[in-house]
Amino acid sequence: MTLKSLTLVADASETRFSYTDSGIPPQSSSYTTIIAIHGMGFTSAIFKRVQALSGQQNVRFVAVNRRGYGGSTPVLESESAILFSGTDDEKASYLNARGLEFAKFIDAFIQQHNPLPISHDGKSGGIALLGWSAGNGLATAAIANVDQLPEGAQKRLGAYIRAYIMQEPPSIAFGLPLPPQLWSPHMDTTIPVELQTPFYTRWITSYFDHRDITSRDPSTLSHILPSARRAPTIYSMSSEDIAEMVDEGPQEMPVMFTTMAQANGIYTKACFDTEIRRMLPKMKVSLLCGDATCSYSITGMWSIEDDDKKNGGGFVHVKSIPGANHFMHWDEPEVSLTAYMEASVV
Repeated sequence: MTLKSLTLVADASETRFSYTDSGIPPQSSSYTTIIAIHGMGFTSAIFKRVQALSGQQNVRFVAVNRRGYGGSTPVLESESAILFSGTDDEKASYLNARGLEFAKFIDAFIQQHNPLPISHDGKSGGIALLGWSAGNGLATAAIANVDQLPEGAQKRLGAYIRAYIMQEPPSIAFGLPLPPQLWSPHMDTTIPVELQTPFYTRWITSYFDHRDITSRDPSTLSHILPSARRAPTIYSMSSEDIAEMVDEGPQEMPVMFTTMAQANGIYTKACFDTEIRRMLPKMKVSLLCGDATCSYSITGMWSIEDDDKKNGGGFVHVKSIPGANHFMHWDEPEVSLTAYMEASVV
């Protein structure tokens, strides 16, 4: 399935997002739209196997390139420098501005493409926002800034947004506690700097043998060593796939370390703020996590479960996917699409 890359202008500043759209499923009058945001080092093409199957489950699947990826508006060094040298308020303003841009993209998509609204019985229609990995930082920033939209846009998103699906947000993307055992190629100074990102690209696609994720004990997780029982996902990708999907240019890991406090505030507002929930009354929040994924997706899941409990419970619905790694949408597209749809229905 080859989809044409499209572009949509989100705001008065001419911020552009490139995306692919699987289109309205044939002969469908009850489809649901999913708008997906990719993670670090991989473009929106990582969702193309799910897009190819989306019509079978009555889904219109839209995969968007974040700024700095694909044909979307680049991030200027003069803009992002504030994330290293700016004050706490300046860092928060930067992250919130990116979220507001994306909220405006969703509103522009609604106005230009007229996706189906949520059905009267609530079982179909509307938009599910899907964040994968580091893409969850942008997803939560968009949700947290709905209150900054013009009134008309607020009403449209309130009427359309049916779900926010977190697919394996790493702890750092939400400023959540980092276990002392945490490891990543970007954190290992014995690896030459020029090899850290290529190493990460291969390592993050691995499967991991954890002893007992139900124990909620970080010492039971495999933080470094991939499993030998199944090859990393990248080995199932052709050279053409890799050329299309892998983009090691944007260096996002250092930025996530310098903005953890701001990211945590945005995540907390998006998931637990009662005013945001009032403005998005039909939004179901779910978290999907494979049990063979990287350790920091699992510790992130534990922290989000703890935060949900602290806030009274029932805000975030959590589901573990047996045997899945960080790239389940590539290795297990049918399982992933089914999980997305289950997470979209109240």
